[in-house]
Amino acid sequence: MKSTGTRIIIKKSILLLCSLSILYGCAAAWFTGGGLAALGVYKWIEGRLSRDYPLAYSDAWDVANKTLENLGISISNSISEDGKGRIEAVNKDGKKITLILKDQGLGITNIIVVVGLFSDREAAEEVHDEILSMSGI
Repeated sequence: MKSTGTRIIIKKSILLLCSLSILYGCAAAWFTGGGLAALGVYKWIEGRLSRDYPLAYSDAWDVANKTLENLGISISNSISEDGKGRIEAVNKDGKKITLILKDQGLGITNIIVVVGLFSDREAAEEVHDEILSMSGI
């Protein structure tokens, strides 16, 4: 039988480990082997705002197109082939917007948004927020 002091130390140690894993964003990686760690997280890489969505590719493609329509963004070019797609568009201010979709398998699709020549992160986040809203996730 463990003493009360030992139980308190164990509880505090578990609490500390959980807190650290949450602070460093690794809780999902600890419990799922990393498979779900990227879902719902934006990644800003070289002017591209990327996010994985728990959507089949065809559903993500439809949502991406509807999102641009809802935001009043005109599509100038759209190509989808073999689980990869690219939508090029222009917003009301004349900024070029590019959405790149890639099927990651297992019902997950990665969507990258690039806005403007100098990568307007705020505008890219707005597009992602609308995608999220339209997807019903």
